Amino acid sequence: MYLVFDTETTGFPQRWDAPLEDVDNWPRVVQLAWQLHDAQGVLLEAKDFIVYPEGYNIPYGAEKVHGISTQLAQVKGHPMSEVLDAFESALARSTHLVGHNLRFDLQVMGAEYIRATRNPARLKLPVLDTCTQATAQVTKIIGGKGSGFKIPKLEELHVHLFQDRFAEAHNATADVEASARCFLGGALH
Repeated sequence: MYLVFDTETTGFPQRWDAPLEDVDNWPRVVQLAWQLHDAQGVLLEAKDFIVYPEGYNIPYGAEKVHGISTQLAQVKGHPMSEVLDAFESALARSTHLVGHNLRFDLQVMGAEYIRATRNPARLKLPVLDTCTQATAQVTKIIGGKGSGFKIPKLEELHVHLFQDRFAEAHNATADVEASARCFLGGALH
């Protein structure tokens, strides 16, 4: 079972090498979306949550990226505990985590687990990331480090595999849909 997920956040960490326990370093999750697929790629569940911003505001710079303002999240947001409960239900049925640049998503989710006094070790499943040197070899975009190819952004990978852009990049639901399509239907599976 593949759990394809993505987050939208309040920004980036101050230090990428900070431990998850340094929760003030890590941005807050603003939106969490996922799809659960069986081994054949059949969609079993799709969820999308905007998170209620308890004790923080969503910076305007982040809002410009994903379109979720503090005010919108206060109206449409769900408590983080409810979001984590639903995510853990899907996680319990999963054998692999799938996404694009999952390192970041796993770090911010790990910090959210710690804030919620939950064990971030629950997130430790095998990871299948579409944002790697292997996908750089598929897309062959010039401009990587050294003489290598550039690791593709999700939209670049999607265009390469399907000759088509996807709507609403930086919306967690759209990014999950594109990640699932790239992983399951784009010969990366």
